[in-house]
Amino acid sequence: DSTGLLNSLEFKNVRAGDAVFVPAGVPHAIESGIFVLELQEPTDLSILLEWDGFAVDGDKDGHLNLGFDLALQALNLDALKKEDVEKLVVSTENDSSLMTSMLPVQAEPYFRSHLLRPKNTTLEFAPGFSILLATQGNGQINTEKQGNFKIDKGDAYIIPFESGSWSLTGNIEVLLSRPPAPDAPMSSL
Repeated sequence: DSTGLLNSLEFKNVRAGDAVFVPAGVPHAIESGIFVLELQEPTDLSILLEWDGFAVDGDKDGHLNLGFDLALQALNLDALKKEDVEKLVVSTENDSSLMTSMLPVQAEPYFRSHLLRPKNTTLEFAPGFSILLATQGNGQINTEKQGNFKIDKGDAYIIPFESGSWSLTGNIEVLLSRPPAPDAPMSSL
């Protein structure tokens, strides 16, 4: 019942620079006209609750071959309190830091995402798997072992661990996505 599902959700207006952490099991939808970078744990265990307009047979593939009666038991169908929803949203609207976390602390056991704004300074990072998506401006990525790369708005780069330490400079905004830190707390969700 796609209409019933969508009618049961509380809609939240988002702006460019907002980030929303959706814990596992929380039904959610993304309205048309919103460009998102969706981070999730490396898994193909997604239950599809609504698939109108997507090239997928949701009746056949939406329940992970478990059947919907069993698959839907993984969902949290309790309404979230307004204050709990607010804790899941991060806004960069009034933040001009060089590096801003895009996710609340609840996400730390799963992944990290930061908005980088080097403002013509150099931001340095230890070796580690990283994905970068430039959202504004232009700059340069300098790696210890793999060379240097120009990065412009719209570019995406993957930096493997084997590249060694790396840095970012320029008049640019970049979304940096990484696995959890080795010392990240265990999940409490």
